[in-house]
Amino acid sequence: MMNAYNKIYLDDAMQTAGAMMDCAVNVIGCPAEEFCARFIASGIADRFSKGDVTCVAGKSGVELAVEVMRLTGSDISVSDGTISMSSPEYWAGWTLAYYQWQSDISFKQLSRLGLDMCSVSAMFYPLHEADLSVFCCRADDMIRERIESSPHWIKRFRKLNGITQEKLSEITGVPIRQIRAYEQKVIDTSNAENRTISNIRRGLHI
Repeated sequence: MMNAYNKIYLDDAMQTAGAMMDCAVNVIGCPAEEFCARFIASGIADRFSKGDVTCVAGKSGVELAVEVMRLTGSDISVSDGTISMSSPEYWAGWTLAYYQWQSDISFKQLSRLGLDMCSVSAMFYPLHEADLSVFCCRADDMIRERIESSPHWIKRFRKLNGITQEKLSEITGVPIRQIRAYEQKVIDTSNAENRTISNIRRGLHI
């Protein structure tokens, strides 16, 4: 599996993310959930996910926290940038930066899967004293459960379009049994013929 960016930046990235999160919550006073949303909305999360050196190593965590706030409409300054490396917020940023690097899943996508710095900070007890591999296994399980419990994309878009399985079968020429198997995840659409998926996508206006 490919990592998100060159490993030489990983230690800096983890320390920067940890300090950013601690500063945002415990120095600036921005609630964790709000800051996580700002981090993604600012565009910095996307750049960080790709290993943009100016984000992962070019700025301190304090500078990055201030930049996130500025880019999302709150122009503030921080006079006292004292960071606590033992806080749940620091651990959350530090840990999630590692998982993001290892998995090469963007912060935005991790957030959609229920795994952002805010939710990770709630896992501080008892995982902060465990090896990072323990957290990674827990995170993998959480993501797998979230994906398995979410509706298949065909079902989701079919519902949005307000059509039945029978109608989708009629529009696309794909047998209804096959559509049901896809929606129930009995058959993986990644193994389907390109023409079949193209027909379904057209039928669902994707």
